[in-house]
Amino acid sequence: MEDVLRALLRIRSVDFDSFNIVMPESPFKPIGLATAVPDFGIDTGRILIWYAPSEILPITRSELDRFEIDAPGGFHLILSERPTHSDCDPINETKFRIISPDQVSQWIGSAVLSGDLVASAVPEDSSITESNGLSTYSNEERMRVLRSKIDLDSWSASRGIEGFSSSPMLLEARIWRVSGDLHGPSGSSERGDWTILEDPWSQRLSIIGESESMQNSPKIRSIEPPKGNWLCDDRLKIEISKIVEERRRGDFGVVSISGTVRSMLLEKWVLDMQMAMFDHFRVFIPGWLINLESDKVLHGRNGRLYDLVSLK
Repeated sequence: MEDVLRALLRIRSVDFDSFNIVMPESPFKPIGLATAVPDFGIDTGRILIWYAPSEILPITRSELDRFEIDAPGGFHLILSERPTHSDCDPINETKFRIISPDQVSQWIGSAVLSGDLVASAVPEDSSITESNGLSTYSNEERMRVLRSKIDLDSWSASRGIEGFSSSPMLLEARIWRVSGDLHGPSGSSERGDWTILEDPWSQRLSIIGESESMQNSPKIRSIEPPKGNWLCDDRLKIEISKIVEERRRGDFGVVSISGTVRSMLLEKWVLDMQMAMFDHFRVFIPGWLINLESDKVLHGRNGRLYDLVSLK
């Protein structure tokens, strides 16, 4: 998209020239300089043009404030693939002009129709890999999503937190299907099947009950956990063995003078790991990306916050 915008600006703006400035913390990428961009009715004599790539969160007031401090002086035109959060209103249009994603799309579309740009189809076998850990999954791919256990409004109200921006997202996890025999005392055994959630965010395993339903999700951003949060095979088997292990009251009785007394001892039933069958598939946990001075990931099931910086 950045190259497309730069090419179109060369055609449709006045005295366009590329420029480069090092602003590593900026969410906006420098595109170029121009003396006028007639398509947007801008003629200030010196326009610094920037590009806001697509991300999960909308552009916030805090981002604009930081950008204004670090950016060179002049009028700034921001061509954005991100919506603008309501906390940005009103924007000082003597300093900034943000072109919304819809406006950018219409601008590019009109350039294609006028012949200034030539559109071509993307080959079906092409693939694009994102390097920032954020992925978008298509509607055609079946996305199984667990239900959230928290309500965002209730969560924020109980903590006295207000005025933050939020964007729904999905947190990647795994469901393990385990089948095997539980061995009890005296050689007794019992067949069992378990559905287990591996939540790499909280680094915990939990058994999912039959009442736990999963739903399909529309196209939405998702984020992967740090790779080190997934359990290795050996550790996974140990933890699964622990979680499916049962303690049952014994069925035998002890005869005394007063009669037969039922045993109160608990017997351990353990999973036969040698014969157990394991299978897993990807599942997603609902969550939100929220901005509380810095970006945080809010887990939709345990209500905990995780630092986004540590995930990259």
